[in-house]
Amino acid sequence: MKIKILLFSALAWFVFLPSAFAQSFAQRIEITGHYGYQLNGGLDLSTSIFRRIDVQNASNYGATVGYLFAEHFGLEFQWNRTRPNTVAQPRAGGPDIKVFTMNQNQYLGNFVYHFKSQESALRPFAFVGFGASSLSTNRAGVSGTTRFAFALGGGAKYNLTRHFGLRGQLKYSPTYITTTDGGYWCDPFWGGCWVVGNNHYLNEFDMTGGIIFRF
Repeated sequence: MKIKILLFSALAWFVFLPSAFAQSFAQRIEITGHYGYQLNGGLDLSTSIFRRIDVQNASNYGATVGYLFAEHFGLEFQWNRTRPNTVAQPRAGGPDIKVFTMNQNQYLGNFVYHFKSQESALRPFAFVGFGASSLSTNRAGVSGTTRFAFALGGGAKYNLTRHFGLRGQLKYSPTYITTTDGGYWCDPFWGGCWVVGNNHYLNEFDMTGGIIFRF
């Protein structure tokens, strides 16, 4: 009889413990769909035709999957998509000319800090992220590219129920485009001169809101 009780206890331990662990793991997962508006910058050019290219502002949307591994800390994977028109400024003057529509998919891994506990209804947060932006166009002969991107942002989550909530955030996420020669710099103390590069970024700032789903 004692052997049967021990066997039953061991079986229950192997059945219910993984289930409880999986449930606890799932309860820490958040999935958010978001929609908003993105403000974009531009880049100076050195071509004989155009002197600058500007990416116009546009709506954006995407999704975030996050895992809360501690009371105040979390990790996220965030995808954001936007399709702004892009215009160029002629070097000879005159109105801007639309050159293409840009497709941008940005993929970021974010480290998130929440300023309040998980039980709080309102949870302000801040995050820093690193990833890449995939850029392509609808114009034949213009090839796409993928470039390094990083992000700084913050916002707040509001818990409506145990499984649903609201999220609003602001995010600055520049994308590295290229580096050009910025001239020479010479060390006045130790001597020696070398070429200094200028890094060029496509600056982006977006404001989004969305609905959070928790398991």
